[in-house]
Amino acid sequence: MPQPSVSDSYSRIQAVTREYSRYSRSAGGLSAIAGGIACLASFLAGALLPATIELRAALIAVPLLWLVAKQWLAHRYYQRFGQVEEQITATERNFQRLFIAFTALISALIVGFVLTRMAPMGRLPWDLRAIGYLMVVALLPLIVWRWLRTPLEFIVGVFLLCQAAVAFTGQTYAFGPTTVVFPLAAIALVVVGWRDHRRFLRLQTEMRAFVAARKPMP
Repeated sequence: MPQPSVSDSYSRIQAVTREYSRYSRSAGGLSAIAGGIACLASFLAGALLPATIELRAALIAVPLLWLVAKQWLAHRYYQRFGQVEEQITATERNFQRLFIAFTALISALIVGFVLTRMAPMGRLPWDLRAIGYLMVVALLPLIVWRWLRTPLEFIVGVFLLCQAAVAFTGQTYAFGPTTVVFPLAAIALVVVGWRDHRRFLRLQTEMRAFVAARKPMP
């Protein structure tokens, strides 16, 4: 059998490194699966169950737990062979800026409306419900910039955060034509995450083979 040339091996290492770098940013894997499941669970629980204090606390905690797990998986599990940052394209950067700008605009409008009309909290503007609601809405652009880097993550993450915000007020999202996009995006994110995770398992095997081949013979 002919042996691969040095240039072929180098090209393959470059391709593997590029694929590996995706898991630092755009390829969610297990975190995408977790985000999709969390979105589905949050949506169904909010739509079907009474808004008890326990349920509202859970809905508020879900996005925070997901973001923590997302970061841990990206930096510890999927970057176990070393940190390699993905280089994003100009198109991806422009989409990210669009997401941030859109979220910042909506966030500013909502915060301004609440502060001037005090809706939906009523006449107690600075109780814990109002503070929690405004805090989550105000943090949306920062979270989108820092952690929600793909369109599906954006939809799912923004829903989880908005669900947490309205949970502070004692409300949840119900079934309707305007909310159907969230469970659909959640299912799509699970599928994409499962595909990316399987690709990582194959990539991991190949990287281990590269590492073993580079070890000096005893």
